Amino acid sequence: MPWIKPRRMLRAPDSSVTALDDTGATLQIDGLFCAVCANRVSSSLNRLDAVESATCDLETATATVQLSGPIDEDELRQAVLDAAYAKPLRRVAERAARAVGL
Repeated sequence: MPWIKPRRMLRAPDSSVTALDDTGATLQIDGLFCAVCANRVSSSLNRLDAVESATCDLETATATVQLSGPIDEDELRQAVLDAAYAKPLRRVAERAARAVGL
């Protein structure tokens, strides 16, 4: 695994919907660092009313969502942002940045 720079961890997670129809969606997610992050994203997506099931693949940094009804692209992207999967890493990065004077 390549070294992750602390400033990169301070960014909010970013996602883009690469496919969306009435039955499912695929999201490309930038900034997945670990399995815990992927699980948090999956859990956040699964909390949406129109989502039947959601899984997140760490290796490809994608989330596959099965839908039970229509959903807005912005709702999906907001669920990824709400996952706040970078929060624990962000705290560590902030402490490290302060320690070295960044």
